[in-house]
Amino acid sequence: MKKQLLFINIVLLTLFSSCKNKEEVAPVEEVKANTFDVVVDLKIEKDDELILFYKDPSIAYFDDKKTVYNGVKGKSESQLITFSIPEGVLPNDIRFDVSSNKDQAPITINSITLSFEGRVFKIEQRDILKYFTPNEFIKFDEATGVATFIKNGENFDPYFLTKPLIYPEIEKVRGAKM
Repeated sequence: MKKQLLFINIVLLTLFSSCKNKEEVAPVEEVKANTFDVVVDLKIEKDDELILFYKDPSIAYFDDKKTVYNGVKGKSESQLITFSIPEGVLPNDIRFDVSSNKDQAPITINSITLSFEGRVFKIEQRDILKYFTPNEFIKFDEATGVATFIKNGENFDPYFLTKPLIYPEIEKVRGAKM
């Protein structure tokens, strides 16, 4: 009988101590993908869908397969919009479509930041035209960062293309050896 009681006590003690140990283990955080991100600080007053096109060494031109869409709720104050390029893809060029809404009010772009693995390149408002070229659907005021949209009949596709000056900066953010 003493052996049975001793056995039961050992089993109970083991159960209680293992339960206690489980409570002390910190929860494991979900590991997030390490993505190349483009973060745009802007003020956009009407709901819209913004698009980031990207190229990598496998393609020579922008196409619909290499895009990141971001639905945006319009606000009267600035907001950060993050485009995360899929994990494992390192772009060598980007195109930023700033509106899909034909009724969009002018937007203000405060900055554009590229980041990957802790490496960051931030383009301030005053330097946007140094690194990007607006297409024919955008009138961009460099002093204020305001992009006004130009309608051409039914055509409406306002976007910014990169200038060659940005390519070395993209490479640095990617971590490429120069």
